[in-house]
Amino acid sequence: MPASTTDDIGYDPFDVTVMGNPYPYYQKLRAQQPVYYTPQYDTYWLSRYADIEDMLQPRNNSKLVSSESSIPMPEVLRQHHAGKPPQASLDPMAPMTLLHSPHYDEVRRAHAQPFTPRAVAQLEDFARRTTRELLAPCLARGEFDLFLDYGGMLSALLTCRLFDIDPALAPEILETVNATTAYDPERGGIDNAQLFLRMQRFMLPSVARRRAAGADGSAPLFDGLINYRTNPDGRALRDEEICDQLTCAFVANTETPGKVAAQGLLELSRRPQQLAEVRADLATNVPVAAEEMLRYCAPAQWFLRTVHEDVEIAGVTMRAGQRVAGLINSANRDEREYENSEEFIWNRPIRKQLAFGMGQHHCLGLHIARLQIRVLVEEFLARVESYEFDLDRAVLRPSYFHCAYTSLPVRVTAR
Repeated sequence: MPASTTDDIGYDPFDVTVMGNPYPYYQKLRAQQPVYYTPQYDTYWLSRYADIEDMLQPRNNSKLVSSESSIPMPEVLRQHHAGKPPQASLDPMAPMTLLHSPHYDEVRRAHAQPFTPRAVAQLEDFARRTTRELLAPCLARGEFDLFLDYGGMLSALLTCRLFDIDPALAPEILETVNATTAYDPERGGIDNAQLFLRMQRFMLPSVARRRAAGADGSAPLFDGLINYRTNPDGRALRDEEICDQLTCAFVANTETPGKVAAQGLLELSRRPQQLAEVRADLATNVPVAAEEMLRYCAPAQWFLRTVHEDVEIAGVTMRAGQRVAGLINSANRDEREYENSEEFIWNRPIRKQLAFGMGQHHCLGLHIARLQIRVLVEEFLARVESYEFDLDRAVLRPSYFHCAYTSLPVRVTAR
């Protein structure tokens, strides 16, 4: 299938109109121009599930690398490459997500242990206890913000626990992450350099403490990276470089699970029969509903790879130096993959989905995200008799890579 070279749809992820509601554009792209080319960015945009799945196959790992960031600023994309692009820096080491193999794989393995299913399972008691502590004063007030006071705060407190940060900083962390990942209208995107610098401020003291304590492996999130040596020169990472490797996990854990849970509870409130069915057996039904929440409500819109070797995807040859982006939120609503794909159906059979990506760059925190969504929804529905949202006061903040409520006021009647 040839890529479209005409602008019949007018899709541009950096357009504020698109950001506010990208889903009608996704429908048109899937139906009419599933491989959509934007010459100003020299980028192909894939909107169908099968094409993005093909893009993420292991055979493409060395050909498609996020060396310019998986969510680059438009000013980066307007600079075109004449042939094969440069690889990301190894000294100083660029953030993990920009690295090529084997460096990406080595750095990922060095700090992956806290995100394994076994390690995440040990966090459930903390997550459930914290959720109840957050919910109690909210229920007493009868009105609160489902993301800022509840879901987002659980995520921020879990981030503090994972990263050995004073939990008193959780509100500041949540506010900083949300502010830093917001759309900058002057620059047309998100300032990635500022993002990494601001996250370093929270993490650097923890890295310094672990290094001073000897990094004996008892805190594997930091110790693995402190003890890691670069290949092939055997160099130890500086503290700032360690923070940069952890920023993706820090930000994603802080802002994503709470948004999915809040939006999921909103979708259930719009469908009283589905809400009643989920309530009938929370322990059994919420994990099922959580998968549909991830498919339907996950905020991440797309990720980009830079072509380092010529590659063919969906019948289109993409040359070294060009870019290709997978519109994962479009893929999760692809009619070819899901029946009634634009509908929220809590018990939909979901064989596979792309909320966490797939392949080499699949989300490291998928287990901890699922844990938080499940606990947030279970505890809320177990303690709330009825609820309604004040959407006139809700804030749907536009962003080119996220589409989610950053504030969602709710009125509740406790059980």
